[in-house]
Amino acid sequence: MTERLRDDLDTFAKEHGYSGRSEVIREACQSLLEEYQVTEYEGRRVLATVTAVFGYDEPEIERQMMGIRHEFETSIRSNSHNCLDGNAGCVETFVIEAAYDDILRFIGTVRGADESVSVEYTVVPVDVMNTEISEQ
Repeated sequence: MTERLRDDLDTFAKEHGYSGRSEVIREACQSLLEEYQVTEYEGRRVLATVTAVFGYDEPEIERQMMGIRHEFETSIRSNSHNCLDGNAGCVETFVIEAAYDDILRFIGTVRGADESVSVEYTVVPVDVMNTEISEQ
């Protein structure tokens, strides 16, 4: 863990009423484990949008994102890279269609690119979308 991350955790703990960084880490770990527990999407094909935000002019993270694009190229339906105003950061957006477990692996890989990468995602089962389209 970098010194910066430790400092950020200490500041977060103090600002949000935690007893210390270990309590913050414990809660974050519980949230992550809950996120990956079996859900209604287990064993289903899903469509996911995954958004990663990271610092501007981070060539190593950009290389990692390129590697991720190549590793998951058969599942990626769309990908874009945008720079935020004033060089505030970069946004990498992916649209992925794959089995739910593969989506979770993709998300974990993006999160693992660098500790500074912030990742958000949404998931929709493909079979639900197909049913709704055919009913119209």
